[in-house]
Amino acid sequence: MSAGISISCGKAAVGRWLEEWISSMRLVPPAPLAIAVHVGSIAPQDDGDARTPFLQPQLEIRSGPPQGDVRIRWLAGPARALIAPGGHTAQVEIGPEALADRERLAQSFLTAVLIFLLRRAGWHHVHAAIARDPSGRDWLFAGNAQSGKSTTAALLATWGWAVGSDDITFLVREGGSVEAVAQRAPIALRPDAFALLGLSGGTAARGGRKAAFFPEELGGSWAARVAPRILILPRVAGDVTRAEPVRPREALVELVRWSAWVALEPALAQEHLDLLNALACQARCYRLALAPDLFARRDLMMELVP
Repeated sequence: MSAGISISCGKAAVGRWLEEWISSMRLVPPAPLAIAVHVGSIAPQDDGDARTPFLQPQLEIRSGPPQGDVRIRWLAGPARALIAPGGHTAQVEIGPEALADRERLAQSFLTAVLIFLLRRAGWHHVHAAIARDPSGRDWLFAGNAQSGKSTTAALLATWGWAVGSDDITFLVREGGSVEAVAQRAPIALRPDAFALLGLSGGTAARGGRKAAFFPEELGGSWAARVAPRILILPRVAGDVTRAEPVRPREALVELVRWSAWVALEPALAQEHLDLLNALACQARCYRLALAPDLFARRDLMMELVP
């Protein structure tokens, strides 16, 4: 179990599964956090919460004033969570039906719970992949689910780079700089990316729709934490891979787009925004148009961003 995140659950089998899930991520925040889980029927709840819900795929989130707490409801099954104002413990209720699809439950609902808890420890989420190139430079690739982050992360691993997470990353201030902490998880690839990389094997993921690989399985290594000096805003476009320098202010706008949680919980929003701004200022920022020629030229990425 992670030294910083404890699990309590009355159902021993569910508790063991949750402990294994937490442990597999290798996230050790500086402050102790806890998830208290109740498994059983979930009674309907009408608490008069009039806050406008923040909607994410399969999730409904209510946070901020006047209550100040965070309430998360999983729309794909009976599961909900409550984090009290300033609290370091999430109270989680899971209906037995939700446990029938544990992969989706963990990837969607429980990951959201974890993201909100980690904010209490000063770790703020951004949709990004992180990597360290052979010369020792640290990179961060920020973007949405269709921007090419996972495919690029897998490609870099095949080139021998150290690669951290391909999507879920946490920013933290360390001394005078911003560091990016990776959630340990395999890189999940769609069939088109899988074929483009010429890979075989892997572990079935997302209901069999994707194949997943750890960086070590691709020839690389795992980067648990980096201090990004190169910030990439990727997108899949055109026939020729090209990089365009971006000013820090423009990069910040993009980072905020891929860090939706910054809009929630006013008490923590400024800290999150400050981290994003510091990241954009400490790194050289580029927009990167990804094209098939990147797969044929091993050194192209480092040539474009010397």
